[in-house]
Amino acid sequence: MSTRATQILNPSDLKYLLIDSLKSYSDNVEYVDGRNPYRFSINKKTVYILIRNVHESGMNRENQDECRIQISNSQSLIQALNSRINVIVLGFFADENVFTAWDPLIFNNRFNDWFMDTSKAKTVSVYSRFSIQRNANQNKIGNYVDNNGQSIISFKPEYLGLYLDNITNIHNLNAAELFKFVEFSDKENDEDFTGSISLGKEQLVVTHTRYKRDPNFRKKVYEAYNNKCAMCGIQLELIEAAHIVPHSHESGTDDISNGIGLCSLHHTAYDKSLIYFEIDFSIKINNNKMKYLEKMGLDGGYRKFEDLSFDKLRLPQNHILQPNLGNISLANQIRGIV
Repeated sequence: MSTRATQILNPSDLKYLLIDSLKSYSDNVEYVDGRNPYRFSINKKTVYILIRNVHESGMNRENQDECRIQISNSQSLIQALNSRINVIVLGFFADENVFTAWDPLIFNNRFNDWFMDTSKAKTVSVYSRFSIQRNANQNKIGNYVDNNGQSIISFKPEYLGLYLDNITNIHNLNAAELFKFVEFSDKENDEDFTGSISLGKEQLVVTHTRYKRDPNFRKKVYEAYNNKCAMCGIQLELIEAAHIVPHSHESGTDDISNGIGLCSLHHTAYDKSLIYFEIDFSIKINNNKMKYLEKMGLDGGYRKFEDLSFDKLRLPQNHILQPNLGNISLANQIRGIV
């Protein structure tokens, strides 16, 4: 059997991979809790995501195109299965940068039956094909139908939210219909959009959520921070009004205590969890996120970015205008930092 040099992501890496992937589909994404399975809210719907690294299928399998993930019956998985919330099973193959998804309607029942049978081994393997993942890398999405008639779908990370939005019927689409579906989604990706498309016998939805900024919130933040970035002090018309708790969250108000002035670089870095601040207003680089980006080959410019970091936020002297400490803690949780 051939040997593949596959990058293995640890639980922290996988969490940030999921967060980044979901945010490319919708602004309305929240990491709730969990350590694989992880619990997320996307467009106000809650799901558990169990994710494993994809690898070769083992020594006694003859098909070299075959790959698999292995799942153990951890207590956290059993709790998720008993929660009545969808548990989504994903594999990630870093060599092709694609997810593979197995139909949860089939596997949630299978896991429940399997875990309750004490005579069975406590690790289960589920299979797919390397060639389908390669095809998904090249064509955005692809599927493989196994001997039991189950459609196993592989797709690029930016389509994870689209997959979750249509979990109940997307596995009923054939390869051509899947491709039409992602093309339809791509056309509407740059704006706030909710629409549907009929493919075969299925009705599918696209819900790209892009929240517009409140001009009054922006004005309040600009005035409070004197048009300066609270992290680096730059002006140059680069200042932006950042929400601490994202405005898509139920606690993401437009109160000044949930706002902070940041330059465009540090605003983006904050929203992507590259940098954050603590309740003592100290500024931190998120080393776990940086390690994940290094594994994904996305860490170029790290040293230059590190040089732009500072010790503490520059805040308004008026305490009423300063960030609420509860908002800071909640924001770090939502962004997957704590």
